[in-house]
Amino acid sequence: MTDTLPAEGLRPQTVLWEKWMELWNGNRDRAEEILADELTLHIPQYGMPDPAALRTPRQFTGWIDAFRSSFTDARIRTALGPFVDGDHVIARWIFEGTWQSGRPAGATAAPGTPVTLRGADVLRLDERGRIAEYWLSDDLMDVYVRLGAPLPTP
Repeated sequence: MTDTLPAEGLRPQTVLWEKWMELWNGNRDRAEEILADELTLHIPQYGMPDPAALRTPRQFTGWIDAFRSSFTDARIRTALGPFVDGDHVIARWIFEGTWQSGRPAGATAAPGTPVTLRGADVLRLDERGRIAEYWLSDDLMDVYVRLGAPLPTP
């Protein structure tokens, strides 16, 4: 995606991806606009909430707020994409922030520790062009190591 392409020339899925990034950057107003009334999430088991508890836009934004609350200067940006395949939008992102406290539980790092988290999202859009299904793949375990948090046991 080029920075010089005017907004009116962007594909609707690219505009949706930009609004998705805005949502993760704290713009809660985007939730009702881009999220379907009922969501299905596919997220890693460790370090994540029960996906069944994140089925509505309100629940989903609560999860984003909880994640962001552990960081100051939290910022997520697109690293690659977005790519469109039918009703799916796929992109890679980078999150950077300064950890203060809170999540993950048991972390031993000092407040003020810088954190970088990388991941990829796959979004399936419904017939109205809203996000109905979400797959997350990220390197959260690297963040746990960085922050001295307990890791899962086999």
